[in-house]
Amino acid sequence: MSQDLPNRPIFCRWPELATSVAFQALGSFPTAVEPSDQLARELGIASLSVKRDDLSAADYGGNKVRKLEFLLGDALAQRKSHVVTFGGMGSNHAIATALNCKKLGLTCGAVLTPEPETDAVRTAIERHKTLGTQIEIAHDYGTIREAADKLAQKFGRENTYEIPFGGSSPVGALGFVNAALELKGQIDSGDIAAPDAIYLACGTTGSIAGLALGLAIAEINCTIEAVQVTPDSLKPQQLAERLVTGASNILAATVTEIPTVKDVTALFNIRNDQLGEGYALPTEACREAAELFTSATGLPVSLTYTAKALAALVADARKGKLRGKRVMFWNTYNSQPWETSAVS
Repeated sequence: MSQDLPNRPIFCRWPELATSVAFQALGSFPTAVEPSDQLARELGIASLSVKRDDLSAADYGGNKVRKLEFLLGDALAQRKSHVVTFGGMGSNHAIATALNCKKLGLTCGAVLTPEPETDAVRTAIERHKTLGTQIEIAHDYGTIREAADKLAQKFGRENTYEIPFGGSSPVGALGFVNAALELKGQIDSGDIAAPDAIYLACGTTGSIAGLALGLAIAEINCTIEAVQVTPDSLKPQQLAERLVTGASNILAATVTEIPTVKDVTALFNIRNDQLGEGYALPTEACREAAELFTSATGLPVSLTYTAKALAALVADARKGKLRGKRVMFWNTYNSQPWETSAVS
């Protein structure tokens, strides 16, 4: 590999992308895939593994790092000095963006929307104070644009790069195209067997769209159980299709033989059976699934995201739908301890 070529599978497969797609290394990849034999036995699954994206970076893990490598790379390539992003009050995406902006010398502003006040939300706000995030509160979804414009005006519009909720843009989705190619490398090296099904929390659909596109490119015959944590009003199927189209177009501008959008979207099943009463509102099923997972693995769980994906996995296993299948849970929740020294 050329010394100047980014050390990621997407650039190994298509070195020519390095001239057209901006990138900034932020994480530690590949993330491990670890068996969870205890939980597999408890659920009656032949094989259960965990993709450890909770350790995607030394200071703050989770799935957002993958998207931010491309998004903040793009911001730097465009010579922006300020970033504005969006999330709920307890948003891990907003924290990850603010932390990585600080490391790169970028000012970060965040438009935050209401969420039930929990210990996790209070902790997130304290972390933003530590990071120096400039926060605007949008008290309802109708005022989000107004709050973002206020930050952009303060920063200078020409100097501001905007990252949508969850980092879910066509550029951000490339991070999960890369993730699928990373998984392909782990399969081809014999480290793991190809999964039959991947369970993943589905918020703003960028991870789902990118992962499905990458699986199709890598020819991994696997379905994604995309478990909604956001309401139907977001129209996740349409949003995911638009992101697949956008990410495909970015790749097709430089490389050939990109799968059709129809072939890609056939790989994921977006489902709302674990949503409960809505975003950030835990259900009894997700609390039980969180306890099972933490007891078996020792890993923390987000009751907003990962626990609802786990609840779907548990429900399907108990219904016998996963008998004889190789199942992977893609762990998107940071498990790294918060060290203020890492961001000061």
